[in-house]
Amino acid sequence: MNMKKYIWGLIATIVALQGCEKLESEGVSFETQFVDIELNGNAYMSVVLGEEFVDEGAIAKEGEEEKEVTISGNVDVNKVGVYELKYSAVNNDGYPGSATRTVAVIPAAEGDGVNIAGNYKYNGGSQIAEITKYAPGFYYMNNIWGPSDVPCYILTSDGKDLVLPLTNTPFGRVLGSGELTGNSLALIVSLLDQNGLIDIPRNWTKQ
Repeated sequence: MNMKKYIWGLIATIVALQGCEKLESEGVSFETQFVDIELNGNAYMSVVLGEEFVDEGAIAKEGEEEKEVTISGNVDVNKVGVYELKYSAVNNDGYPGSATRTVAVIPAAEGDGVNIAGNYKYNGGSQIAEITKYAPGFYYMNNIWGPSDVPCYILTSDGKDLVLPLTNTPFGRVLGSGELTGNSLALIVSLLDQNGLIDIPRNWTKQ
């Protein structure tokens, strides 16, 4: 997008006195245009374990002026998991902008016709969760737990054997495994930062 984005900022002066901070504001405003960062390629991608990942990069512009893009993060193609690449740039007034690409390293190439996306009902209650397909072999489930909305990525090449890679959530770090047999989704989930919640079965039925 090349749509201009504007912000009215307030210049603030912070004065520290005897260990206390006092925020004083002067009614001076100014206009700045944020950097618009556009990814080359998709925001969600997958690569097969051991194969080369080619980052398509991003373009940053402030109006018509192209800005330098800094990339942070990496993709370890020798380890199954989900990785983030962050693309950052700064406008002429020093205000930063960023965009993120999420890349999954999947165990093997996805089989023809594999797609586990859809709605699933928790067998222990009435909760309905949704699995969304982001890229070949790369999915996101917005609730793997049931009573609490604990999200997690899911990786699968054959649509049967599932990997729940390490995912950071509001409930802390989550990982696990699973198996989809017909419409029955059996997950084994560990909430690593919740005491004692390790290898807990969570069973769902596809709707």
